[in-house]
Amino acid sequence: MSVRITGGAFAGRLLLGPPRPARGSVTSGLRPTAARLRKSLFEVISGELKGVTALDVCAGVGTLGFEALSRGARRVLFLERNRRLAARIADNAARLDVSSFRVLPGDAAQQLRRLERTGTAFDGAPGVVFFDPPWADFRDGSAYRLLEAALRIGPAFAAVEHEAAVTPRERIAPSGCSEATFFRERTIVAGDGAVSLYRPLVRDGPRAAGSAPEAAE
Repeated sequence: MSVRITGGAFAGRLLLGPPRPARGSVTSGLRPTAARLRKSLFEVISGELKGVTALDVCAGVGTLGFEALSRGARRVLFLERNRRLAARIADNAARLDVSSFRVLPGDAAQQLRRLERTGTAFDGAPGVVFFDPPWADFRDGSAYRLLEAALRIGPAFAAVEHEAAVTPRERIAPSGCSEATFFRERTIVAGDGAVSLYRPLVRDGPRAAGSAPEAAE
């Protein structure tokens, strides 16, 4: 299965999808972000991507990170624990002839702690987070623990993919984060998938969270 980039410099280019899974493999439930949802998301955030560093957590084959590079991101850090998928990210970078990326294999929580400790995630550039864990992880709460670790690094915003049937938290307050609270600004829905955008709460006054969901056209 291949995945087509929906816009930007690489619009129309094909990425290799997940490799054929072995029976019982952790890759058997992978579902790259649907094209309609990706297109709607990047139409909203495309003006904020020029020159940023993107952190693609639970990256899969790198679809969201490569979409960000296509629209002007400076570089992408891909966090992916599955080695076959991490290799597929490198293959897709070669297909696009891009070198402004790093794949950080292994446990995402450990990698995020290291990036927080060293301060090397964004290297002084504006940063954004793409977060696409297994949807079931929102139901048992484990997704939020990993998301909080990503938010502690201090991105300008986070795009969080989840099942449309699940309403994510309106506010997330990671301990030790420079901005105490991130609020859910809006949710974009397409089919059974959705992406919620989280931004830091402004220090000089509260901002309303939980805008009504938008349906992708």
